[in-house]
Amino acid sequence: MRLDTSFAHSTTTSHSIDRSSARPGRGNTHALESLSAQVVARCFRADRLPVNGELEPVRLAADDLARSGVALRDAQRAVHVAVSAGLRTSVDGDAGSDGTDVVGNAVFMMRVLEILGNVVSSTYLDHCRQDSGATGERVAQLVDLLASDDPEARAVAERNGIEVAAEYDVVFVRFVESGADGGRSITRTLDAAAVAAAEAALASASSVRGALISLTAAGGTILVPCVESNSVEECVARVGSVLRVGTVSATARAALGAIEGAVTHCRELVDLARSLRMQPRLYRTSDLALEYQLSRPGPGRSRLRSVIAPLDAFPELMHTLRTFVDSEANRRASAKSLYVHPNTVDYRLKRIEQLTGVDPLSSTGLMSLHAALVVDSLEQASVAPISRENVIAEAS
Repeated sequence: MRLDTSFAHSTTTSHSIDRSSARPGRGNTHALESLSAQVVARCFRADRLPVNGELEPVRLAADDLARSGVALRDAQRAVHVAVSAGLRTSVDGDAGSDGTDVVGNAVFMMRVLEILGNVVSSTYLDHCRQDSGATGERVAQLVDLLASDDPEARAVAERNGIEVAAEYDVVFVRFVESGADGGRSITRTLDAAAVAAAEAALASASSVRGALISLTAAGGTILVPCVESNSVEECVARVGSVLRVGTVSATARAALGAIEGAVTHCRELVDLARSLRMQPRLYRTSDLALEYQLSRPGPGRSRLRSVIAPLDAFPELMHTLRTFVDSEANRRASAKSLYVHPNTVDYRLKRIEQLTGVDPLSSTGLMSLHAALVVDSLEQASVAPISRENVIAEAS
């Protein structure tokens, strides 16, 4: 193999490093590039592949970069620069040959590049395994920055080697008792191990890729990249399954720079669902459009509430109406829930029509009565909000 010795000379003089000195400066890819160049030069001179002993300085330099939060692609780029420089120099030295040495040098260099690249990649993987807890903390910090539309979010993601998508399905989650209505919170503390288990479950999910999670004992925020294969429903289900809790959650789509508004909106939807004691599940704006609009202040709310005001003196009729609405106007299902005969339900519905002037058996009438019940529930919730004592204690 022919070698232009000027490469070896220039490498060792312009990038000289004292091998007996301390580890390279943290976060500086030039150290990794220089060490890689020295390995390349020695391998060319000896016409052999790198051995483990001379790869150790490269591994230490890569470890320093990983600990400093330098992205893996930047570390790999430093290795590529060093190997490319060696290949270009060897090609220049073989300019007058028949090309055989050029091809041989190129093939040899690719093998050296593979070895150096594997050393860097395996070092980064080892660092990730050892630092999984800190990684979770960095992801949570990034989610908090993205959720507040902080302009530094991208820089933080870059430093920690975390890929950021252009658009996310934003999910806000509250934990509740499994099998309970959405208003009941649980009193338990989720430790770091439980949260890490939820993160691991999402990482292993075949239909959830690149999700960013920030959870506390009460709930939290999940950002799911908007790609076709991702399933927000499975994402929330896996978190609840791993933590063994019920979840009331809401989701909305948002691009970077608009995530804060989406988180606020999702939080409002979750609070609304819990105020109305709705079933624990994932909600979208379309699921709560009527309820959300009726929760906004305005004269229409008072007018709607007045529709069922005559039923205030008849709790039995009010309960029957709520059951009838919840059963989607199914008389038999209502009778079963109320433990009465269907004829009794018919009689009570007729009484409701007489007192309110609205027919619950007509689609228009049922819609008006449903809206009135929503307003009534919202007013009751504002008078007697969900007890803060029942909200999950924050993990210490």
